[in-house]
Amino acid sequence: MYVNVGVSNRSDGTDIPTKTALKAAIAANPDNVVVYGTSDFSPFTGSADNLVIGVKYTVTGPNPYTSRKWYATVEKLQNGKITVK
Repeated sequence: MYVNVGVSNRSDGTDIPTKTALKAAIAANPDNVVVYGTSDFSPFTGSADNLVIGVKYTVTGPNPYTSRKWYATVEKLQNGKITVK
């Protein structure tokens, strides 16, 4: 299952500018990365550490509505590790 989402920093609400910055932010503190659904069909909103195991979240960044410069797939594995591809 894939869910289309956007991401931002919990601390200040700013967009995460690059895929590299998203990887670094999740590695440093996944609770500080907000993942939000971009349509009624993807209602998930929460921190990256609360992602559903096995669901692939397709990120459009830095902003899914105004600037689609990069894409990533974020997934929480059975062991709790969060991957960004």
